[in-house]
Amino acid sequence: MVIPRIELYRRYLKASGALEIARRLFVMNAFDGVLTIMGVVLGAYLSGVQDSGFVITAGMGGSIAMGISGMSGAYMAERAERMRDIKKLESAMLRDLNGTHVVRAFRTASVVVALVDGISPAIAALLLILPFFMVPMISIGVAAMLSLALGLVVLFFLGLFLARISEEVALISGLKMMLVGVLTILIVSLAVSPDAL
Repeated sequence: MVIPRIELYRRYLKASGALEIARRLFVMNAFDGVLTIMGVVLGAYLSGVQDSGFVITAGMGGSIAMGISGMSGAYMAERAERMRDIKKLESAMLRDLNGTHVVRAFRTASVVVALVDGISPAIAALLLILPFFMVPMISIGVAAMLSLALGLVVLFFLGLFLARISEEVALISGLKMMLVGVLTILIVSLAVSPDAL
C-alpha cells in the first residue's frame, strides 16, 4: 500500500517526537519574539524616536535575525542530537540505517523543528510592529501603546495555548503570561527611561 506523502510525514513527526518539541519551541520562541520587540518598541519610544520607519526597520531586522538564528541554530542542534541517536541505534542493531524510514523520520524532525523555531519568533515580532505602519494616521506614541497592548494580547493567547496542553485553567495561564509582559514593560521603562540614564 502506498502511503500519501503528507500522511508519511505525519507519521515521521509522530514517531520522532518532533511535534512535542516543535510545540514547546513555538511557545518559547514566540514568547522571546514578543518580549524582544516590546523592548525595542519601548526603548525607541522612551528615547524620543519620532520616526516610525526606525521602529519598523529595527523591528523587522530583529525579527529576521531571530528567525535566521532560531532556524539555523535549531537545525544544527536538532540534527546533531538525531545523528547521535541514529549512531546509537546503528550500533545496537549492528547495521547501517541510511535510507530507512528511521533516518527519514529523524531528518524530517530536524527540518520541522528548525522551521518552527525560526518562524515563531519572527511572526510574533512582526505582529508587534504592525501599528507603526499606521503612522502618521496615528501618532508614534499611540503606535507604541498599541504595539505593547498587542504584545500583551499575544502573550495571553500563548498562555491559553499552554493551558490547553497542560490542562490547567486557561484564564490563569493567560494572565501569568501577560504578567511577564507587564513586568518586562516596567523593568525596561525603569532601565532605559531618560531619568535613569
